[in-house]
Amino acid sequence: MIVTETERGWRCITQPDHAHLSHDILALWRADGVPDHPRRRELLFAVREHDNGWREADSAPRLDVERGCPHDFITHPHGDRLSIWRRGIRRFAEERPYVAALILEHAIYLHRERRGEPDWDDFLAECDARRLELGSKLDIDAQTLEADYRWLHIADRVSLAACAGWAAPFEREGVSGRFDGETLHLDPFPLAGATAFTIPCRYLPGGEYGSDAELATALAVCRWRSWPLRIAP
Repeated sequence: MIVTETERGWRCITQPDHAHLSHDILALWRADGVPDHPRRRELLFAVREHDNGWREADSAPRLDVERGCPHDFITHPHGDRLSIWRRGIRRFAEERPYVAALILEHAIYLHRERRGEPDWDDFLAECDARRLELGSKLDIDAQTLEADYRWLHIADRVSLAACAGWAAPFEREGVSGRFDGETLHLDPFPLAGATAFTIPCRYLPGGEYGSDAELATALAVCRWRSWPLRIAP
């Protein structure tokens, strides 16, 4: 879950909804040959599902006692995070190995600096073995898969900048971004024109939540809302 403190309370956006925004952005991407990508359909599916392992976790979020809000994707308990990524990769490994391979690349990239840490080292060694296994099922080489992952990486970062309300400018894969609270500005601009999106979210009131159950009850009565986002040059 992506949790941001706002004047209206804690804005909660699920990881799958953030991933769907990533998909919608890349689906409208008109630069760099994306419209004619030879694996466009599968690539877009992978972008939409790259956080699928978070579905179960975001449906029953855990309480971050220190902040008094749900754990977000950064503070989420370690053991659960390992299960989340294993589940997300495994879900498509048999029927859509290309999709699973891109999700796997994302997991490796996100946790690359964890090598050498006992629990994470085991997980990353497992990922390395799974990479070879999935690679044997694909008709593209590792370099091509790495090039394709670039699109998941950039779409994820553009969506995350908006969903998390980043104030600082960012740059990924040659595209710079700046979010002013309502509009995400990109340069060079990759879409056909300025575009409006809506993101499902809930605003959780600040307060004292003594347990995961109390948090779940509070979230259950929060009304789902559509948060508007504009992407422009």
